[in-house]
Amino acid sequence: MMRKIYGTVIDVQSGGTPVKGLRVSAWDDDWPDGDDFMGRAITNSTGYYEITYSDSLWDNALLGMSSWRPDIYITLEIRNARNKWVHLGKSEVFKDHDLNQDLRIDLSVNLQRKEKKVTAFVPELHGFHFTNNFKMNAQILGLGVKEKGMGFCGGMCAAALNRFKGNLNIPNNQQPPSQGQPLFEELKERQIKTMHPNVLVKMYSFQSAPDQISLLRKSSIGQLTRREWPPLKAALDDDRPCILVLIRASGIFGNPTKNHQVVAFGYEFNPSTKDLVIYEYDPNKSDQTQTLSMNLGLPDGKLYLKDSAWRGTRGFFISPVGDSASE
Repeated sequence: MMRKIYGTVIDVQSGGTPVKGLRVSAWDDDWPDGDDFMGRAITNSTGYYEITYSDSLWDNALLGMSSWRPDIYITLEIRNARNKWVHLGKSEVFKDHDLNQDLRIDLSVNLQRKEKKVTAFVPELHGFHFTNNFKMNAQILGLGVKEKGMGFCGGMCAAALNRFKGNLNIPNNQQPPSQGQPLFEELKERQIKTMHPNVLVKMYSFQSAPDQISLLRKSSIGQLTRREWPPLKAALDDDRPCILVLIRASGIFGNPTKNHQVVAFGYEFNPSTKDLVIYEYDPNKSDQTQTLSMNLGLPDGKLYLKDSAWRGTRGFFISPVGDSASE
């Protein structure tokens, strides 16, 4: 027996406008062995969808003598910026649906508009005009002095925020200061503050998290990162730029020096598709805005994160000592 589930999807945010291009999936609510998939369709320009199904698509009754009457519901998904489907909504469950009747399920959604917030921090004005590349002389086993290259990304972020908060000018230096100069020593000291044990513990927790959950690790790095978004959004909405620790290392034995620190100063967020773009000042890229783009709503737990400055970023967290390091 072939029957259909059909209906129309409208957007209440725009006064009842039909929504085109949503993916509608029909299911039989079936506890405890998992819901049975019954079919799928895409809404057309009038918001209409139609799914044809047969009684072979869900579990049989005892001894397979006849079919249970299905408990039908539909789910809605919307495409995000990465062309992935993101959960948007779900209907009520229509219990014990009569197999002799088609079923109409109309659904209303609230397609929220994109949110954008940019604080007063501007990388070209409040960031340093040199890149994160410093030289330091070090004694090697008492055999002599060797010049080593190193980075103070956290120190540069903290120093830039310190000047931003105090309405102080950034030095016009186009080249990194040399060892012994006051600015060099300030950046070094602030770098040490940003590498507080609390930061290191969280850093290892994030970099050791898998890309997807497993029996041994119930939280993926995507799930950990998604928890950082609400407090980050609250801070930026309150016009407070934040230092973010970007996780680029992988595994408990991954090299933590591969991780990085930046200043987040704004965002664009689509609450419906869960697409997020974070605007940042990156000490490795002077006088320009960098971005982190990702999706926070995908069921596989991945972020599909894209860093405009570096390809290997896996996730991020708000530095728990960022405020104190920038005082």
